[in-house]
Amino acid sequence: MEKKRPIWLLFIVTALFIVAACEKNDPSDQFCDDSLQFDIDEFVEGVISDMESQNISGYQFVVNNDGTLYHSNAFGLARHENDPNGPIDMTVNTRLNVASVSKFIGAIALMIAMEERNVSLEFNVVNYLPESWRDTIHPDFRDVDSPHYLTFKKLLRMESSIDFIGSTPRPGDMLSEADMLTSLIRPPNANRDGLYQNANFTLIRVLIGEFFFQLDENNEDYDTICTDAYFKFLEERIFKPLNINPPDTADEINDYYDSPTYAMAYQWPFNESFQDPADGSLGWLHTSDPYLNGGSGGLVLSSMDLATILAFFKNDPQERLISNTQRDKIIAGELGLFESTLDGTYGVYLSKGGTRGPDGRTANGNCCDRAVRSRIMMFPNGVEAVLLTNSNHTSLGTVLRSNFDSAWKSGCNP
Repeated sequence: MEKKRPIWLLFIVTALFIVAACEKNDPSDQFCDDSLQFDIDEFVEGVISDMESQNISGYQFVVNNDGTLYHSNAFGLARHENDPNGPIDMTVNTRLNVASVSKFIGAIALMIAMEERNVSLEFNVVNYLPESWRDTIHPDFRDVDSPHYLTFKKLLRMESSIDFIGSTPRPGDMLSEADMLTSLIRPPNANRDGLYQNANFTLIRVLIGEFFFQLDENNEDYDTICTDAYFKFLEERIFKPLNINPPDTADEINDYYDSPTYAMAYQWPFNESFQDPADGSLGWLHTSDPYLNGGSGGLVLSSMDLATILAFFKNDPQERLISNTQRDKIIAGELGLFESTLDGTYGVYLSKGGTRGPDGRTANGNCCDRAVRSRIMMFPNGVEAVLLTNSNHTSLGTVLRSNFDSAWKSGCNP
C-alpha cells in the first residue's frame, strides 16, 4: 500500500518552487507601470536633433512645462558672416517677425476688450464698427436671419463671408482701414466662409479702436491713429503686465527694420554659397508694414517673449493676462489658433504658425525662397513649445508634433 505524503510537505515544496521562479525574474518587472509616460527630455532632444541635422541657418526653441520654463536653446546665426554686419549669433532673445502668430495675440487682445465691454462672441460685429461705416455695410452682415450674419466668433474663426479685396483670396492681403470698409460694403461671398483671410484679423485694430479709444474715423489720419491705438492697447494690456519689452509701436517696428543687425531671412536647406542674382546677397533684408498688418501679422518677438505669453495664457490663476473665462473660449473655439491638430495621438494640439516670405520669384527661376518662420504649440499635458527660425523651414509644426508623439514610452519598456 502506497504511503501518503504529509500535507505540510506539499506546502513546503510549492513555496520553494514559487520563490525559485521569482528569483529568475527582474524584481522591477513585477512593479513597473506599463502605462505610457511622457519623457520631456526626449521631446526636447528630438526637436534639437531634427533641427540641427537639417542644415539650417538659425533657430530658437523654448519649452514650458505647466507654465514654468523648462528648456531654451538657440543655434546658428541671425546674420551670416557673408552678409552686412555679420556674423551675428542667434539667441533665444533675438526678435524675429513672427508673422501670423500675431493673430493669436490679436485674438487675446480682442477677447480682453470684449469682456471689459460686455460683448459676447455671438454679438454682431457691425454694431461695434465706426458709426459712419454701419449704414454703408452690406445688410446681410447685420441681418440675423442671413447665413452671412457677422459675429465675433465667425470673424475670429475665419468663418466670415467678407469678400475682401486684394490680389489673392487666401491668405489675402493685409488691408488699410479704407479697404476694409470697401470690402464690407461688397456683397458677401459664400466661398470665403471658412477661408483663411488675413483681413479678418486686421479688423481687430478697428474694433479695439472703437471699444477703447473712440476714434474719429473721418480724420484724414485715421489709418495711422487706429494702428497706433492698437499697439498702445497691446503695450498696456499684454506686454507691460508680463514684463516683456518688444518693439510695441509702429515706429519702433519700423526702427527694427532700420537696424543694421536684425535677423535676415535665408533659404532652407541653408546654402552659404547662394547669391541673389539681383544684388548678390545671401540673406534677405525683409520688411513689414505695421500700418497694414496690425492685428493680423508682423509683431517682432523672440521665443522667450512668446513662451512668456503662453505661460501666462495657460497657467496663471491670477489672470494677469486674460481671464480664465475668455481663455477657455479661445481654446474651445481655436480662436487665432487655426492650425491646431484636433485628433492628435494624445489629444488636441493647439497651434499657430507664421511665415514672412518667401521672397519673390523671377523669370530666371526661383528666387529666392528665403523666409522667417514661427510656430507655437500647446499640448494637452501642459507642455508648451515655441520654435522660430530665420529660414524657410516649412515643417516646424511637424517637427514639434512628431517628437511629442515619439516621447511617450511605457514605464516597463523605456
